[in-house]
Amino acid sequence: MDDRSVSADAAAQNEISLAELVPRWNSFREGAPIACPRDGGPLAIAVDSTAHAYRMICVRCGAASSWFESRPTGIHVRTGTSSMPVARQNPPEDDHS
Repeated sequence: MDDRSVSADAAAQNEISLAELVPRWNSFREGAPIACPRDGGPLAIAVDSTAHAYRMICVRCGAASSWFESRPTGIHVRTGTSSMPVARQNPPEDDHS
């Protein structure tokens, strides 16, 4: 195993927080290079265009943000582990029988 490889458990412990994510996202949108808050390595941007979601991942240590949306009002972090929005539950139907 390469000494730069990171297990899923280690990457989960190195999650990039919202406080760390916001200034990096703003810098990225301005065209500046962005660095990992853990080890200073370069951050890659994962894009799920179908879900309109993004994720930052360090290419060196594996630290990653949650999936998020970039809205005019700011960043909205998705819940769960998927880039897709959480499914909305339908309200129960009235029983008119």
